[in-house]
Amino acid sequence: MIAKMVRNRNKSQMKEQETSTEDEINEVQLSKLTELEFRAMMLWKLNSMCKDMSNMSKDIEMLKINQLEMKNQQEEMKNDISEMKNTLEGLKSRVGEAEDRISELEDRLEEINQSENQSEKKKTIKKQEDSLRELWDNWKRNNIRIIGVPEEEESKRGLENIFKEIVTENFPNLVKEEGIQVQEA
Repeated sequence: MIAKMVRNRNKSQMKEQETSTEDEINEVQLSKLTELEFRAMMLWKLNSMCKDMSNMSKDIEMLKINQLEMKNQQEEMKNDISEMKNTLEGLKSRVGEAEDRISELEDRLEEINQSENQSEKKKTIKKQEDSLRELWDNWKRNNIRIIGVPEEEESKRGLENIFKEIVTENFPNLVKEEGIQVQEA
């Protein structure tokens, strides 16, 4: 019975001690405890410390796991950043190539425009030369038309000979002058 009372008293004291902090336990309170109560309190404290240590080791394990996960995530992030850098370099390279192509195309377009301008100038010059030649041909056209001479006879005897005959028949005095020459027939 006495043991039961001591246990009950110990339990009630233990509950009180649980609620109190270590700072509240002083020498006076410790001196009032019996040896059995003191041992029970120490066992309880050790048990509590063991639980705390167990919880702390669990927390430490969790921290280690979290740390490993963070390292893995950090490695993944480094890999992702590296991939992004490589992709960016590839894109920069492609943009550079595209700019070079655009520059080449602009140069070719300029050359084509210049050659078209030169071609147009040549066509214009050719047209003007043709027009000038046509005007010259029209201006130089024979101003004497022979009527009544068949075409067969023209081609057999030649236009110059026919012209000389007509001139000698109609203008005998002109033939005597030596300055008349047929330029074109």
